[in-house]
Amino acid sequence: MKILIYKRTHKGDPDAKGIFGNQDCMGKVRNWNYDAVIGIGGKTPWKEDQDIKFKINWIGLGPKKVESTLRGPGVVFSNFALFEETGEDIEDNYPHLFEYMYGSRKRFDMSSTLPAGVFMEVKNILDSAQIYPPSPEYHAENFNGFSKGSHGVTKQCTGCYNGKNIEIEIDQH
Repeated sequence: MKILIYKRTHKGDPDAKGIFGNQDCMGKVRNWNYDAVIGIGGKTPWKEDQDIKFKINWIGLGPKKVESTLRGPGVVFSNFALFEETGEDIEDNYPHLFEYMYGSRKRFDMSSTLPAGVFMEVKNILDSAQIYPPSPEYHAENFNGFSKGSHGVTKQCTGCYNGKNIEIEIDQH
């Protein structure tokens, strides 16, 4: 099982409809081959979103991708749990995951092999999401017009880069 774990800087992507990519966050990474996603609050979230820091913000199992005009597809999940600021504190509840993700400068991790302690904690997180229903938009064909220009969606995650077109290359070595 491949699990994408990434640090978030702000709320709103995914939104309450369960669409990962509605603000184009994580761009092309959304198109990678994964079985589950765990969104966690980063060390330095936006000023107005400080309450997501070091918390489990959302969990998605069983991704379904729908093409879009953005940098990557929109993604919905067969099981989707959105917690934002009410999620569990990672440092207190998942110390191995905390050290694994925050003990380095990594922005995200996608792996099918994790250290034993991290694996057990991640398994518990994913198991907890199995009771949640699908993303509200899971059965939609096109996410009600999810594409550039609809509902204020822009080509970039506008808050992330202040509307500037930039490219980031990540070297994981």
